[in-house]
Amino acid sequence: MSNAPEIKLYGASECHKTHYYQLLLEETKLPFHFLDVEKHEEYAEELRNLYENRKLNFPTITVGSKKLRNPTKEELEKWINKLIPSRLTIIHDIENKQFTLDINGEIAKVAYVLKNGKMLLVDSEVPYNLRGKGIGKVLVEKTFEQLTNEGYKATAICSFVKFVAKQSEKWSEIIEH
Repeated sequence: MSNAPEIKLYGASECHKTHYYQLLLEETKLPFHFLDVEKHEEYAEELRNLYENRKLNFPTITVGSKKLRNPTKEELEKWINKLIPSRLTIIHDIENKQFTLDINGEIAKVAYVLKNGKMLLVDSEVPYNLRGKGIGKVLVEKTFEQLTNEGYKATAICSFVKFVAKQSEKWSEIIEH
């Protein structure tokens, strides 16, 4: 998760809602920075700069450039899943011959066919509105990790799968291209 966007929680130590968000963020097991806007003027100024009205609207959580003001637990999870897909679990759907990544109900997938006992990775697909966010690369790398865990070797037929495989030598043992 080295490319994960930075997570910041702007709030106050004595604020019960800030404490609630600290607990939610701790549950994610993702690193985050707590910025006490009542004890540090530089954090207060940073928070004011996030809002046109320049008010201290806390608690506010930022995930990279995404700003969330008092999100529900579900909204926070949704945005973290969308902005940090590397934390999601890949599923090997053997019946449908695909590896899937569920991003808030939208499915990204790598499809395969079995031919002469060999797995051919024939297609990768990310929902249109999620493209351009790095989800495809995460999907393919998680597919490779799952292949490794299950003891498979595969051939990359899909051009994007080939592209990702060629980016790192660590996949050369399990992916032919």
